[in-house]
Amino acid sequence: MSLDLTTLFASIGFIPHGHCYLWKSNLVTLHIASDSLIALSYYALPISLFYFVRKRVDLPYPWIFILFAGFIISCGTTHLMGIWTLWHPDYWVSGWIKLITAVVSCYTAIELVPLVPQALALKSPTQLEEANQKLQQEIAERLKVEIALRQSEQRYRAIIEDQTELIARFQPDETITFVNKAYCRYFKKPLEEIINHSYQPIIFPEDQEKVDRCVELLSLENPVGMVEHRVIVEDEVRWMQWINRAIFNDAEQIVEYQSVGRDISDSKKVEKLKQQETLLKEIHHRVKNNLQVICSLLRLQSRCVQDPVIKAKFIDSQNRVKSMALIHEKLYQSDNFRRIRFDDYIQDLTKTLLRTYTVKTSHISLEIDIDQYIFLDFDILTPCGLIICELISNSLKYAFEPNTSGKIWIQATLDNKQYLILTIGDNGQGLPSNLNLDHVNTLGLQLVQDLTEQLQGKLTINQDNGTEFKIELYKISSKM
Repeated sequence: MSLDLTTLFASIGFIPHGHCYLWKSNLVTLHIASDSLIALSYYALPISLFYFVRKRVDLPYPWIFILFAGFIISCGTTHLMGIWTLWHPDYWVSGWIKLITAVVSCYTAIELVPLVPQALALKSPTQLEEANQKLQQEIAERLKVEIALRQSEQRYRAIIEDQTELIARFQPDETITFVNKAYCRYFKKPLEEIINHSYQPIIFPEDQEKVDRCVELLSLENPVGMVEHRVIVEDEVRWMQWINRAIFNDAEQIVEYQSVGRDISDSKKVEKLKQQETLLKEIHHRVKNNLQVICSLLRLQSRCVQDPVIKAKFIDSQNRVKSMALIHEKLYQSDNFRRIRFDDYIQDLTKTLLRTYTVKTSHISLEIDIDQYIFLDFDILTPCGLIICELISNSLKYAFEPNTSGKIWIQATLDNKQYLILTIGDNGQGLPSNLNLDHVNTLGLQLVQDLTEQLQGKLTINQDNGTEFKIELYKISSKM
């Protein structure tokens, strides 16, 4: 539709007349140009807003920008309608568009009211930068803590793995959750055969109840318990000592147990040996008491005998029993139940014999020369003690005349082959010249000869100056 300027002005109520017509023409042009530029700007702005909202997915309150875009588009449309109505007076359409613009504007304004405080609460770039720096510092500190924890965990694991003691963790249902390398080495099993398996198969069956009882007694008030029990390691039974500790959660419930164990088989053997030694010590004490009872009985019986020969035999028997009782007494008093120091035993034995025969040391001197490092076993010392008892008793009874002085000596040495050489002699009147050791009639000398043969030794007699018995005992000497 073409419309000349005169018709246009007439349609809007202007009558062209000279300069007035020109002025009105310029005014219309001004409105058209202004409304066009405003509408173009209003339509350009929503495009930028839509692009901005789409690109900034982290943008807070994106819907308000959509409302602003709708409001701006509505406003731009009203300006376009202003140009349109210059030629077509569609004022109802223009009114409805303005009404829509008003509704969108009011709705946007209403929604903006509660949004403003929320928007003001948002951090400014400076505040965000400060918060970001603090966050970076917290992250750096957290990283340091994590590194320290990781290093601590590595050190802890290294310490655990380097421990010679056995360390294990297990759940209340007896399932093992952790063991160190020492545990695997001790039980000679790979890790996969231990983890997630029960510990029961390694426990000696008779000790299972003891282990269960120890675990059941652990509580918040008593979180640690110790138990000793046997374990089975490749069909071998060993003794272990475990210190069990209960581990609790925040609700004070037991969630796991930790055990630290060590092998005590050697100490158990030592303990058993000590028990045996204590028992053996008690046995020696009882045997000594019994032998003393026998001596007392022999002494009481000898009081009923008038014959001096028979009485002397009772005394000899008492001395023999005393020599054996003295050995048991020494063993009872000693820390070593296998061997006795030879010189101590001889000293006590000779004192007993001197008291028995009421010999005064002013008349008879006793010289004892025994290596202090000679120790004899119980089985060897008993016959040796009887031999010495017999020979010293004979010297005290028969070697010297009454009220005459004399000397008795006892020597014990080790030769270069570590054989025991025992020498017992006196400077008395000596043995009868017709004495034959192969056919002796006295019980004492026969006992000496039999005991020497029992010890696989050799007996020789020297009668150059008194009587001297030399007994060589092979392969039975002991030196400590």
